Amino acid sequence: MKKTSAYLVLFSGLIFFSAIVPAQEAVQAQLGKDKTFQNAFALISEADLYCSFFILEDIPRLRITASEKGGEKSLLADYDLFYIGKAAAAGLKEGQLVMVLEIGQKISSSGSKKILGSVAFKRGRARVVRLEKEMAAARLEKTCGPIMVGDFLVPFEEKEGLLGKDLGFDASTRQDEALTGRIIFLDGKFTQIGPGQWALIDLGEEDGIQVGRQLTVFRQGEKDLPLVAVGNVIVIYAGRSASTIKVLSAKDAVKIGDIVQVK
Repeated sequence: MKKTSAYLVLFSGLIFFSAIVPAQEAVQAQLGKDKTFQNAFALISEADLYCSFFILEDIPRLRITASEKGGEKSLLADYDLFYIGKAAAAGLKEGQLVMVLEIGQKISSSGSKKILGSVAFKRGRARVVRLEKEMAAARLEKTCGPIMVGDFLVPFEEKEGLLGKDLGFDASTRQDEALTGRIIFLDGKFTQIGPGQWALIDLGEEDGIQVGRQLTVFRQGEKDLPLVAVGNVIVIYAGRSASTIKVLSAKDAVKIGDIVQVK
């Protein structure tokens, strides 16, 4: 199942990304006339926005209660129909888009061990096609992970990608007194990640973190030696007290416990 999930994420990420390639190519052509933007690229893609994960503080009320396929363990795919119970009371409307979420483990901060919320994996989007008194029917339009009966639903929010430059990092850079946090969760079941993969950090909007902010990753080397910069990451989702980042560049694998510092 894990391998299947990984392939689904990659495949659907390519689908999402391919939808915006023509527009980005047009922008690139225009920006290419200005030397300032010649090295710009998609720092945040549609796959980052709609196929990643984030910390969810409150569990949604809406869930997939049944599938047209039948069977609670059946995997749903693009264009499959599913049903939502008590949808009318939740204020859903025909034609509305919803995001499908798989709720995972609870996540704690690195220092205080305070529970920040549960990790929520974005598994795809669906459109409400029929609304009745006690039930709604929705059809999946895009999937980027396994979707099953019991998964949760939230209103879909359209977001914009980001074009820009990887600010990089200097491996000899020393950590200073700037705002710092730690990496607390990695993409999937990995023990380390590299460029293009996602992670969670225990810094959020309460700390002044915003989408598009680039951070330096530091690691403690040998005992009594100073911290060393090992990578550069970008914030793709900013929550109240935790955020999702993507690794842009790194000289070594990024791991849980690594320090992130605002540039």
